[in-house]
Amino acid sequence: MDNNSLRKNNKGVSLVEIIIVVAIMTIIGATVVLSTRVATDKHVNSCALKLASSLEQTRNLALGKQSACVELTQNANDYVYLQMHVDGNPYGDRVAIGRPGITINVDRSGLAPSTVGPTSLFINFSRSNGSVTDANPVTKLTVTNGRREYEVIIDTFTGRVTTNLKTA
Repeated sequence: MDNNSLRKNNKGVSLVEIIIVVAIMTIIGATVVLSTRVATDKHVNSCALKLASSLEQTRNLALGKQSACVELTQNANDYVYLQMHVDGNPYGDRVAIGRPGITINVDRSGLAPSTVGPTSLFINFSRSNGSVTDANPVTKLTVTNGRREYEVIIDTFTGRVTTNLKTA
């Protein structure tokens, strides 16, 4: 066969070629979806770890100062901000710890669950033993983006902070 006869008999693509192309497109699509999901879940993990670290650092500061607290807010742009206070004065910069799409749910002993919003949430620590000194202390903060949840658990008697992956 010469090249001219091959060009005349070429009427389209075969079924095998279509299946191979569809399989390749499926693999590429699945890779993009998984990488996007992993990237958004990392924001939840990062926010929870920053929150836990700041709470633990504030507790440690309280043991050496008169008083220390953490202030959490979520502004209209949906960013979650954290500010530490020592002896009533800001300590360090106000830091964005959560991106849009992240929600922080608050569990307090004696009160109904709520969400961090534009009204500041303060978590106060005692100088004597690092315990949480609020009348209705925060016991758990749940950081979520709808799919993944991390719990930041605060032991109100000791002030110790732990994190826990709630759902995968």
